[in-house]
Amino acid sequence: MHSNTPELSDSELLAIAARAAKRAPKKPNDLLILTQLQLELYRELHASVGQLVRPPVPAEISPSSSARVRSAIDAILAEEEEMAVFRQMYDHLALAAGDRQVADRMLALSSGQHGPGGSFLKRMLRFAVADAYANTVQMLVVDFLRTADKQTIRAVLAQLAGMEWTLDPDDRHQRMTPPDFVVNDADAEIRRFRELGLIPGDAHPGRSLARSDEVTWEVPDQHRIRTWRRRYVEAHRQSLDWARAKAEEYRWERERLAPYGHPDGLEAAVVLQLRQEADRAASARLFQIDDSLGRMALRRVMRRAEKTTTPFDPAHLPTSRGMLFLDTPLALPTGRRIVGYVWGPWSPRAEEGWCIVRPDQFLEPVDPPHDDAPWTWVTALTCDQSLLKLPCSPYETLLARPGDVLDPETRHRDPANPERYLSGSGRQGCQELMLRHVRALWELLTQHKRSTVRVLAHQVHQLKPSKRDAERRRGISDSGQVENWWVDPDAGERYQEQQPRQPREGGTGRTLAVRYWRDEHERQQCPNSHQHAALEAVKPGSCPHYEITIPEHPVGPADAPWSDRLRHARHRPSAPRRTSDT
Repeated sequence: MHSNTPELSDSELLAIAARAAKRAPKKPNDLLILTQLQLELYRELHASVGQLVRPPVPAEISPSSSARVRSAIDAILAEEEEMAVFRQMYDHLALAAGDRQVADRMLALSSGQHGPGGSFLKRMLRFAVADAYANTVQMLVVDFLRTADKQTIRAVLAQLAGMEWTLDPDDRHQRMTPPDFVVNDADAEIRRFRELGLIPGDAHPGRSLARSDEVTWEVPDQHRIRTWRRRYVEAHRQSLDWARAKAEEYRWERERLAPYGHPDGLEAAVVLQLRQEADRAASARLFQIDDSLGRMALRRVMRRAEKTTTPFDPAHLPTSRGMLFLDTPLALPTGRRIVGYVWGPWSPRAEEGWCIVRPDQFLEPVDPPHDDAPWTWVTALTCDQSLLKLPCSPYETLLARPGDVLDPETRHRDPANPERYLSGSGRQGCQELMLRHVRALWELLTQHKRSTVRVLAHQVHQLKPSKRDAERRRGISDSGQVENWWVDPDAGERYQEQQPRQPREGGTGRTLAVRYWRDEHERQQCPNSHQHAALEAVKPGSCPHYEITIPEHPVGPADAPWSDRLRHARHRPSAPRRTSDT
C-alpha cells in the first residue's frame, strides 16, 4: 500500500516475527504509555469503541456513540499522540496473545485485512502473536504514520480498537494503569536539560513539532531567510521544548545519525547534536534558490538517474557552511516536501558515541575519518512540520564524504511504477534523492569557478552594519548576506556567442544552413587538457573530468533562417515565426 511498507507473503511475515522474537528481550515497559495524557486519550478511545462492539452488540448504532468515537480520535490527532496510542494497543494485543486460542484468532484475523491500512493491521497482529522485538514494532508504526493520510490513520485507529474488544471481550489482558517503572521521568528530564543550559520556550509550551501537511509554502525573501535562520539557531541552542521532542526521537532510535552511545546519557547526547546544528546554521552563508534554478537542478538529477554520479568533491561546495531555501519545494515520492538544506563540515569524535541506524534498524558505530578530511553534514528541512515559530523543521540527516559515489538512483524505483520505490527501499531512496538534489545545486552554484560556461545569475543582499552587529549579539557569526540565484535567461545566447566561428579540426566541414534550439544537457570537461593524454597513458581514467551543464542554446549561423521542423523553433518566443519550411 505504501512505498516503504514491504509487500511480503504470510510465510515471510511469520519468519520475520520468529526472528524478532529470538532477540534479546526488552523491558515490558518499553511499549507502555508513560504519561497521564496519553493514558486518558487511550482510555477514551478504548471505552467509546467498546460501546459499539462489546457483546451484546447493539442492533442499531446510536449517533451519539459514533460521535464519541470520532471525538476520541480527534483528540488523539489534535494532541499528536497517535504513536503512544498505537503502542498501548500493541501492548494489549501482545498480552492477549499469551492465550493460545486468542493467538490463533489473531492469525486468522490478520489474513483477512485488505484495503487502506490493511497491510499495517496485518503486521501489527502477527507481531503481537510473536511478541516481536520492541524496535521492530516501533519502526513499523513510525513508517505508517509518516506515509498514511489522516483518513487512513482514523480508520486504522478505530479498527484496531475494535479488534481489541473482539479478541479480548472481557478486557482480561489489559494494563490500564501506568507502570511503576517509568522509562522517561519528565521532571527528571526537564531538570537535566536545565542543568545543560536549556530553557522553556514561550511558543507552544510542551509541543515543539506541529504537523502542517497542507500548509502553503511561502516564497522566502532576504528578510524572512534571516529571521528563520536566527530562530532556527535559537531553538537549537536553548529551547527545552525542542530538546524534549528530540529526546523522544532518540529514545526510539528514529534519528538516522546521532550520538546514541554518548557516555553522559541521552540528554547530553541531544544537547551535543543540537549545539552542533546551531553552530552550523549560525556561521552559514545564506542562499535563496529561485524556481528556475530549482527546476534546472531537478532536471540534472533526472538526467543522471540511470548512471553513477560523479564522486563528491568538497571543492564543489559554494561555501563550507551554508543554508539555502528553495522558492519551490522538492516533492519526495513519499509526499514530504523539502524546502532547504543546512550543511557544514563534520568530524565525529570517538568519545561522543556517534552511531548510524542501518536499513535493518541496527546501530552501527561511526568511525572517525582516517585521512583527517572532514565530512559534510547536511540537514534537509521540511515544511510539513514546524519548529516552534518556524515554518520548517529538520527532517533528515545526509552525510557526504570525499570520494563518495552514488549508484544509479533507478535501482530503488519500481519498474512498473517509477513514482514509487521498491519494497523496503523507501527511506534509503529518499535519502539518496535528496543528496543528489543538493549536490546538483552545489555543482550549479560553483560551475562558473570550473568552466567558462556560466548559466546562472545572482544578486547579493547586504545587511546594514547596525543590524549586522545586532545579529552578532544574538550569536550569528555570518555576515548576514543573502545571495539570490536564478538561471540567466540569456545564458543560451551567450554560450552560442562563445563558440568558435571556424569549424574544429576533425569535423565534417559542412556548415548548417538553418538555426535551431538544442536542449539543455551535460558534457564532460577536462580541467587540464594539456596533461590529459599523459595522465591517461599512465593510468586510464586517472584524468578527472567535470560534468558541466550546457544551457539550452541556438545552433547555426546567426543570419540563417530558423528551422520549423524542430520543436523549439515553434515554441521559443525569441525565434521569429516563419510561414514556410527551410
